Amino acid sequence: MSRRLKQAAVVFVVAVATLFGMRQPVLAQDKPALIVEVVVGRSGFIDEVWDHFSTIGGGARVFVTPRLAIGPEVAYLSGKEDVREASNLTVTANMTFDIVRDDGRRRIVPYLAAGGGYLRQKTLVGSGPGSTALVPFTSSEGTMSAGIGARIALGSQMFVAPEFRLGWEPETRIAVTIGMRFR
Repeated sequence: MSRRLKQAAVVFVVAVATLFGMRQPVLAQDKPALIVEVVVGRSGFIDEVWDHFSTIGGGARVFVTPRLAIGPEVAYLSGKEDVREASNLTVTANMTFDIVRDDGRRRIVPYLAAGGGYLRQKTLVGSGPGSTALVPFTSSEGTMSAGIGARIALGSQMFVAPEFRLGWEPETRIAVTIGMRFR
């Protein structure tokens, strides 16, 4: 038997043994129901000074395992950037991991959150040295954040979830999510 064939056989045996060794019983492995959310909060950008923006948005979470959920989120941020009105739109893909399993009986479920995606900013900027005129400016870039939150049950389907995130564009976000589970 050639050396390459022996190596391939060893890799195959190790892979099969690993897969069979990782088998776990499927007792009570149901995934939580789809979640639809509304997000309200404050987001902060730092340039020379902190610029804080009101934030409102929405999203959904689909559980791919009993504790891991993924889903989209769209958020609109508005406020003043250095004294000029500005607005931002973020479209992100989010992932949450429940620290304890949400089995429907727990009142509080803490989770870790992370996301990344697209940010579009619109503001007015000066038109050049010595000019007092302002012109519209739009830019686009990536955004990412990570943080922690906790879903607090308000009933069998409704919940409220305070959440704090740090990231890049915006650098901070403190929000409250109001959500509904579709069972």
